[in-house]
Order: sequence, then structure tokens, then C-alpha cells
Amino acid sequence: MKARTRFRALSLAWVSSAAIGVGCGAKTELDFTPPPPPPPDCFVDEDCDDRRFCTGVETCREGRCVPGAPLVCNDNDPCTIDQCSEETRACTTAPATRDNDGDGRRGPIAGRQPGAADACGDDCDDEDRTVFPGATELCNGRDDNCNGVIDDNATFSPAGPDVPVSEPTLAPSGAGGVAWSGSRYLASFWGYEQGSAHVYFTARNRDGSATLAPATRRVTITEPDAYGAGVAWTGRELGIVWQERRDGDYEIYFNRLNADGEKLGPDQRISFARGFSINPSITWTGEDFVLAWQDERDDAVGNRGNFEIYLQRIDRQGRQIDDNIRLTRESSNSEAPVVAYGGGTLAVAWLDGRTGTPNASGARAIFFAPLTTSLQRLAPDIRLTTAGFDAVAPTVVFNRDRWVIAWHDAAERSVDREIWATVRSASGSMLVAPTRLTMDPGFSRYPSLVGLGDRVLAVWADDRAGNGYDLWARMFDNALQPLTVEQRVTMAARDSVYPLATLGPEGDIGVLFRDQRDSRWQVRFTRLQCAIAR
Repeated sequence: MKARTRFRALSLAWVSSAAIGVGCGAKTELDFTPPPPPPPDCFVDEDCDDRRFCTGVETCREGRCVPGAPLVCNDNDPCTIDQCSEETRACTTAPATRDNDGDGRRGPIAGRQPGAADACGDDCDDEDRTVFPGATELCNGRDDNCNGVIDDNATFSPAGPDVPVSEPTLAPSGAGGVAWSGSRYLASFWGYEQGSAHVYFTARNRDGSATLAPATRRVTITEPDAYGAGVAWTGRELGIVWQERRDGDYEIYFNRLNADGEKLGPDQRISFARGFSINPSITWTGEDFVLAWQDERDDAVGNRGNFEIYLQRIDRQGRQIDDNIRLTRESSNSEAPVVAYGGGTLAVAWLDGRTGTPNASGARAIFFAPLTTSLQRLAPDIRLTTAGFDAVAPTVVFNRDRWVIAWHDAAERSVDREIWATVRSASGSMLVAPTRLTMDPGFSRYPSLVGLGDRVLAVWADDRAGNGYDLWARMFDNALQPLTVEQRVTMAARDSVYPLATLGPEGDIGVLFRDQRDSRWQVRFTRLQCAIAR
């Protein structure tokens, strides 16, 4: 409290003396006396003191109190929080980050990469005390020592036998998507039941055995055909997207499932336009789902077949964020998009017919676009493939700080029939030019990638063995140079194709694929087992 008692006494005396000068006789206009000036706030600096240290020193100037300059506490260290303490009457400092898991290493400032110069912390998982810089790397599909590499120095070898996923009664069937929930594989596939195609869910143990009874749940409930479905696990629920023609044309539908395949709400129709909307893909950014698909709504001729790529954001509760967003704007087909998230950015890769080649009429190219998580472009459409190829089946994965995009060369008229890949920065600039990954004389098709930080594992279908397609696998470094020999993963008498690979438990790579060994197309599962050389 400021000392004001003396002010009041002086002010009252001053006002009283001023009032004495007013006479009691008759007044004229010349007798008007102006009101007295306001009393002063202070006479000396002490009268203004608020008794607080951190607000600085108050002063008295011409009868008025002037606030002090608050004390500025700054030790010029971005990794501390500096503030003035009334209790100690001094500046105090405290770390800007915390060690939440008690492992002795601090996590980074929110929004910063662990270990970066301005992060003020290098623990890449500050909720798990077994993960920190210097920890022993284990086969677990995680970056235990925070060096940006998953399962350092690990090799992966087939750990069959592979097991059936779809029932024979649902043949023909095809793989849709697969993800590891932390306790089980969650997979989707499409298959035929009583003459119509439907989407199904299944949960599987590490070895591919079913965890539920019955082993599969039907996701789509209407009779018209439905195909898909891509999946993305958030850590709590599974986003699933598919194409279905319950309303006439094929449209894109979305829902969320729990780990037992139970729906968390009604199916949502995502696309509302004339023509087909097909071939959806899905990813999870940590905040919301992003869907990509090819859409026929912009075909000005109306004869169908001219597709563009569209995108849609959906929040964790399953609510659409804004409207469908058109990504491509070309008169030729843009098809088969795949969308992926990593490092705070998104990427979409697709096959495109806008550029044919002189020696292969109608040949297609692979294009790529990096985006922000709010679907703003970071670069224009980037063509990845060169003339002379018919490139199809793109796939994309984020690998520590860069994008790896792979595809295969489709037709006999092409220069070759192999798997190719390229590496691009987060913003789309070229880091590694298109590089041929397979060299055998047969067809190599349908690549799937798993990013491990300092290397990438590729799984694909190959007919080099002479008895149809088998699955093969090989590890490549970040320059796309081979690190291991090629390994044959399946050995069935007939085709095994369309592999979908994902990180699993204890460093496993789980692989869902389509297989014809029993005469009809069905879905099967296999895995590659991790081993770290010590």
C-alpha cells in the first residue's frame, strides 16, 4: 500500500483554504473563482513505492507517481525460462524442457526435432524411459537410441510359413491394408460373398493367426460392390477408406474402427460428384487423417476415364475438415494415388498420362507432390520417371528426413520390367536420381517400402523363379545402393503378388499379400524376422 494519509490531510487543508476566499456578498459575473487544481499524488519518491521488487523503482515527478521499469531477466540461453522472483528478490532460471520419463534425458521443446540445436532436449520419446540417446538398440521396430534409425544394423529374414487370411468362401479376394496396433496386426481386404464384393476386417497375432472369433468382420453392409480398403492406425483407432457403389457410381467412404473391428460411427460418404471416385489411400498425421483418390468429376467431355487426384482431411473424431481439395489439373488421366506422412509434411505420388513417350504410345509417368499437413503445396507437380517407360504402381514412404518413392515398369513394350526408386527431400528437391533396384530378366512388380531411417526395405513380386510370381525382399541404403542380397520370401506353386509391408512387433516386418496357390485368389500373411548383429 502506498502512504497516502499525509496526502489526505494536506489535500483537505488545501481545499478548505481555497474555499475561504469565496465571499458571502452579492456576486457578479466578475466574481467567478475557477475550481482548485487536483491535489498531488506524491511529494517524494517514497510516497510512490509499491513495495514490489520486480516492478522496478517508482518515482515522484511533479506530484505524480511514475511506474518503474520492470526487471528484465534474460540469461541469453534459449534452453532456460527466466523470470523475476518476489520471494528471492532476484532473477531465477529453470530448464525450458522436462524429463518426463526419468531416464536422465530431456525431451525437446514442442515442435522441435530431438537433438536439434534449438530443441533443448534430445530424448526422442520422453514418455518411455527405455528410449534415449545411448540406449541399446533392440529388435522392436523403434529408434531406441534416438539416432533417427530403426533397429540399427538389423537384418530381416523370412520367418514363414505364410498363413491364409481370407476364407476360401470369399474368393476371389485382394489385400487392402495392414497396420500394427502395438498388440496385433489390423488388416483389411476385399472379397466376394454371394456374388458381390465387400470389405472385411481381421486382427492377427505376430505369426498371422487370428485373434478374434470369427476371424473376419464384414465392414461394408450394403449389397453393391465395395473394394479396398486402405488403413491408418492412430494409436487408438483405425481409419479405413474404401470405394463403394451403394449410391450408383463408385464413391469414397470412410469410417473408424476399434482394434476389434467395431465401427465407431456410421459410414461417411466422402465424395459427392458425378462419375467414379476410386482407388483411395489414407495416412495419419498425428492430428488428422488425409485421404487421396482419383476422381472423374472434372471430365469435361463426359465420356469417362479422365481422372484427377483429390484429397480430404478428416479429424480424429471422424469429422471432415473443409471440402474435397483437387490436387491435379491436367486433361490426361491422373490415377492410383498414394499418400504418406512424415517429418511434419505429406507427400502424394500417382501415375499420370499427361506425358506419353515417342516409342510407347500412351505410356504413363509417376508424379509426386509434397504438401503441408493443411494440404498446401510445397512444390508443383514433379515428374519422377523418364521417357521410354510405362511406370505404374507408385508407393511412397518417409525415411528420417526424406521421401523414397518406388514404382515398377509395367509393360513388355517398356525399356525394362523392373522396380525403380528415387529419393526426394521433404520439399521435393532431388536427392537421388531414379535408380533401378532389380536386375533379373523377368518381371519385377508391385513394390512396397518400409523406411528404417538410414536404409529402406523393399518387398516386391518377381517371376524369376519360373513358377509364377513370388515375393522377394532386399535392403537398400539412402542412396538406393543394395545392403543385402535379395531374399525369396514366398515359394508357392502359383502367383504371390501385391505385397503390403509394415513394421510389427519385435522388429518384424509384417506382409499382407494376394496369392493364387489354391487356384483362386485369396489373401495371405507372412513376416520377416529382425536380427541385430552384436
